[in-house]
Amino acid sequence: EFPEHQVTAVSGRSGCGKTTLLSVLLNLLPADSGEIHGFQKPSAVFQEDRLLPYLTAAKNISVAAGCTETAAEKSLLQVGFDPEDLKKNAVQLSGGMARRVSIVRAMLTSGDAVLLDEPFKGLDDLTREKVMQFVKENLKNRTTILVTHDPRDAKDLKAVKIIAMETEK
Repeated sequence: EFPEHQVTAVSGRSGCGKTTLLSVLLNLLPADSGEIHGFQKPSAVFQEDRLLPYLTAAKNISVAAGCTETAAEKSLLQVGFDPEDLKKNAVQLSGGMARRVSIVRAMLTSGDAVLLDEPFKGLDDLTREKVMQFVKENLKNRTTILVTHDPRDAKDLKAVKIIAMETEK
């Protein structure tokens, strides 16, 4: 169970099923057993950025999130984009820039839950701080499930519950 309107962190060794859990919650994979009840329209940050390569960062966000490109650009500037970077297509972005686009896209998508799969990986400390602030401001009281290997993430997002997953032997 995940507390409504709160952050739950999920941690565990590589390969223990954290990403699989998110895929089941997103209805991308069938559950082996049981039923899923709760959120109806979650947004997600996947481990892979999943951007459309020949659209700008703002267009990638506006198409998926249903917001204006202006709102997307404003948010990208908040997470450390330079105005010049706003003109680049996704294929031209660095890994850290693509990661920020994915995060902004998930946070600007309306819905009742946010699922974050190692969202801050690959970000330097200064950028992580800006992105973390943006995420906190945009959680909007949604149920949030954070998969992370970094205990700072759970602490910074004020996770009320931490689930430590273990691999079955």
